[in-house]
This record gives sequence, structure tokens and C-alpha cells, in this order.
Amino acid sequence: MVSFDPGIGSISKLQYTSFKSTTGSTQKKGSATVRTDLMNFSVQTLGMTRTDIGNQSALSNFNALPQDLKQELTYNGRPISDFSADEATDLLSEDGYFGVKKTSQRIADFVINLAGDDLEKMRVGRDAVLQGFKQAEKLWGGNLPDISYETLDTTLSALDDRIKDMGGSVVDLTA
Repeated sequence: MVSFDPGIGSISKLQYTSFKSTTGSTQKKGSATVRTDLMNFSVQTLGMTRTDIGNQSALSNFNALPQDLKQELTYNGRPISDFSADEATDLLSEDGYFGVKKTSQRIADFVINLAGDDLEKMRVGRDAVLQGFKQAEKLWGGNLPDISYETLDTTLSALDDRIKDMGGSVVDLTA
């Protein structure tokens, strides 16, 4: 089901491959190839966001999780059923791996690093973060814990700042 292994989904483990077509000695991207690039980028970002936000939700609801689900979920190879409530809480703390600061940084860095200086990719990545968050809400049956909304706000703020730094603007029509 879900694994909390921080090695999975980390930027160092993922490689973004750009699909380029070559004509003679000049490389150029066709419109279909660019759409494929953006779609792959979007899918990767959406999945990463959904997983990290889902992990936060599971840990935030640690005491309410059924024992069989706790046994299926792992973090660093250790079943969370072996965790105490305090250990789960520590993972969500300000400096915890699944806290707002570190989770939003992972998601924002993922988008920013893979988008590079491509403003269109930044916008696609931002949209994918929102879609991944909405999927996490669906998977967890509606509203997520407050920490997940704080994480989303912090992530979007970092992405919006990067988009502005690149000369773009952000119009959020999700509200």
C-alpha cells in the first residue's frame, strides 16, 4: 500500500527524462513532445504531492488508524505499528520529516529543480501540486488534517515566489 520510506520519491532517486526529437544536427522539440514532457512532469509532481500529503495524513491520524493498516505502512523500513504515538508526533513536528517545513520543501524543490528555468513547467508543476493535494483529500475521505493545508500553503508560496522571480505571474482560480 503506502510506504513512508524517505528514499522513495526523493529528488536524488528520480530522474526526469526529456523526450527530444533530433532533426539533422539541430535538436528541437515538437509540440507533441513538449506536451509529453509536461504531462510526465505533471504526473510525477502529482504523485509525489499525493504521497507526501497522504503520509502526513496517515501520521496525523496515527491513533485512529486500524492496526492492520499500521502494519502495512512503513517508515525507514520499520512498520509504523512499532511506533509510539510520540514517535509519530515527532515525525510531524516542526523539524520532523513529515512536518510542514520539510514536506513543503521537498515538494517545492521537486518542482523547482525539475522545471529549471522553464516558466511553463513551473506553472504545470504548481497545478499538479494542487491536483495531487485534491487526490490525497479524496483518498483520505475529504478534509485532511490542518498540517496538510499548512503544507500546501507553504509549498504554493515557494512555487509562486519562484514563478514571480522568473517574470511570471500567478492567478489562482482554485478558491
